Amino acid sequence: MKKNFKKNLLFGFLALVIFFLGFTSRNIFYEKNRISLPTDKPKNILLPEPKEGTYKVTKVLDGDTAVLETGEKFRYLGIDAPESNDRWGPEAKKFNEEMVLNKKIKVELDRTKLDKYGRILGYIWVGDVLVNEILVERGYAKVNLMKGEVKPKYLDRLKKAEDWARQNHDGVWFDEWEKSVNK
Repeated sequence: MKKNFKKNLLFGFLALVIFFLGFTSRNIFYEKNRISLPTDKPKNILLPEPKEGTYKVTKVLDGDTAVLETGEKFRYLGIDAPESNDRWGPEAKKFNEEMVLNKKIKVELDRTKLDKYGRILGYIWVGDVLVNEILVERGYAKVNLMKGEVKPKYLDRLKKAEDWARQNHDGVWFDEWEKSVNK
């Protein structure tokens, strides 16, 4: 009986050692071969360099994000529209679709070219219309600067459009005006 106990103890110890060796060597293997473990967050993903040019918009995700024919997501720089499930979100998305969906648009980049999610950041032009500005002017978006971001090229235009929307109580600014009147 003592012999079986020692044998089982030795077998259990060996199994434990093999388990830990396998677990640690797994991490070494993945590090060595630069394969991300499924639970790891991506650290340095190489993304294609965003390029200015003319593209077709194949899908509108919300009031300030579209998908280009290249499959890349494009986020409008300097503005923030309500999310699709927020007040004014569906209207912002619909207006954005009317402006850009299935149209050839011109992409203009600024100094900040990608956001933290890997989306291209910039301005969309339909002819001589700056879509970022029109969304703000109609009250479907507000001027929004990301933390640490360099001043966007068209910030003055965007602020002027936002002032106009606020004064005319358009879109998101209607709710602000309504709250102040009903106090």
